[in-house]
Formats: sequence, C-alpha cells, structure tokens
Amino acid sequence: MLFEAWEDALRSTCGHYYAVPHDDQRTVDGHFLAQRLCGLDIANLAGRIRRIDRTRQGIRQDDQEHLFLLIQLAGSSRIEQRDDSAILVPGTLYLLDSTKPMQIVFDDSRPHSVSLHLPRAASLADATAPLRVGEAISVTTPAARRLHRYVLDALSHREAAEKVRPDYLINLTHLAFAAGDGAGIAGRTLSQSARFELAIREMETFVARPELSLTWLADRIGISARQLERDFQAHETSFVQLLREQRLKLACNLVELARRSGRDVRITDIAFASGFRDLSNFNRAFRARYGLTPRDYVRAARFPMAQSACASLAARPEARASAL
Repeated sequence: MLFEAWEDALRSTCGHYYAVPHDDQRTVDGHFLAQRLCGLDIANLAGRIRRIDRTRQGIRQDDQEHLFLLIQLAGSSRIEQRDDSAILVPGTLYLLDSTKPMQIVFDDSRPHSVSLHLPRAASLADATAPLRVGEAISVTTPAARRLHRYVLDALSHREAAEKVRPDYLINLTHLAFAAGDGAGIAGRTLSQSARFELAIREMETFVARPELSLTWLADRIGISARQLERDFQAHETSFVQLLREQRLKLACNLVELARRSGRDVRITDIAFASGFRDLSNFNRAFRARYGLTPRDYVRAARFPMAQSACASLAARPEARASAL
C-alpha cells in the first residue's frame, strides 16, 4: 500500500493525525481499513511506519472530539504524551484523548491494532470515577477482558456486531478504565496548571450531576472555592462557561448515541441527561452555541450531510463566543 494512501486513510478516518515515514519509505507493508460498529468509526491499521503525530494545529482543525479505544493485536508501539509514555503490546487496551497532542512510535515489527472512536463527552460523563485516559491497561481484570472480547467478537462476527449498542460499549469502557475515586485529592499541593487540568477532568466526569457546583468541585479537589475561581480566571475562563460548554457537548453526543441505537430522541430527556434543569435555558444555550434549536439539530442529525453542517457550526469561533 502506498504510504500516501495509508496516510490519507488515517486522516479521513481519524482526523488530523499525521503519519511520519521512515527514510525513503514509499510503501507500507500493511493495511488501513475503515470500518463501522453500531454507527461508530473504527480504524483497523497495520504496517511498519516511523510514527503518528497529533499536533495542536491538528486538534484545532478537527470539529469533533473522541476517545479512541486502542486495542493492540500484534507487535508493539509506544505512545508519548507530555512526560508520560505507555507501551502497547498484544492484549493491551488504551484510551487516547483526541484533544491532547501525542506521538505513537512504532517498533520495527509489523504492528497491528484497532481503534474504536467513542464520542468524548458521553464517554467521560457519569462514570463512577474518572477514567484512566492515557494509561495502558492489560486484559487481566474481568472488565478489561469483557471489553476486549466484546469489541473483537463484534468485528469478527456479523451476528455479534448486530447486537452491539454504543451505550453498552461506553458502559464497558467505564468499568474497564475506572480509576480510584478522586475525592480527597490534595489539590493545594499541585501547580495552578495541574489543578486546572484536574478540575476539567472532574467536571467532565460529573458534568451531568445536579450537585456539581464551584464549591462542590473545590471541596472534591481539596482547595477553596476562591482559589479554584482564580485558577479558572488565570486560564481566561470561568466555571460557569466551562460547565455550559461541556453540557452542550454532552447533549450533542447523546443525540448521536440515541440515533445510532435506533431510539427516539426526546429533547427534555436530552436536556436533563446533560445536566440542564431548565428546558428554556437549555434551548437558549444550545441555539447560541450551535445556531440551531435542539429540535432542528435532532432533525439534522438524521442526515449525514446536515450532521456535517452541524459539526461545522459548532467549530465556528463566533458560535463559541456567543455561547460564552
């Protein structure tokens, strides 16, 4: 397979990820297959290349956010993100966050893996505990084995694939990647930047909970509400702005999951499941953010062309500004 064709398949399936060849490499001894499972994209990739890069520019160019569930089938690879590094070997599972820069460095064998693309907001929300995103886990626990077997069986057998539901896949991911409870974290010992990242992670996990407030979040992290407020201000945002943005992203994810599961979409149910307690406030915030009412967005999501238009609207800077 020509290297350019392999990279084009990577870009069209996963977003703005950039393949880096070995010196003078023209072909890839392998394949790149784009597949679908219960309406979710899957990248089935194999081949010997140098690495795959995810840059900040690439992140800005993508409309949608995902958690990529990586399952290593053969060979090995190393994922580097900031100061963290994880080795993927056969049987390893890994959750890759599309909103973070990273590199995947391949060994000299012929690595083979599959990547299941989960909607990020819905995958992070309402987990029993923050997920171990950016950590490699092995199939030594019952939950990890169930998730591993469930995905591979669905890819191998049509009968199994027809029974897969995206919400069940997300629940399995919650069980497999659940970290220890974050309550009681000594946030006061962290840097301001680290505290901010921790606050974002906790908000994404508990975004739909009615008890989520600035005071509740500060108590959970272990700092004062005033200190947490200053941390948000230092990053030119606020708790209220971020919470509204996260809840609106979750609402869009829930619309997509319901559509892919063949369920009816009720606007009231979507609003409450996203953490909104007032339907009028939800409708106003949604229209300010996306330029469509929730009902029009639901109608548009039934059609791929219109769905793409919705994603483009969501990515417009002016739409983001009006929502804030």
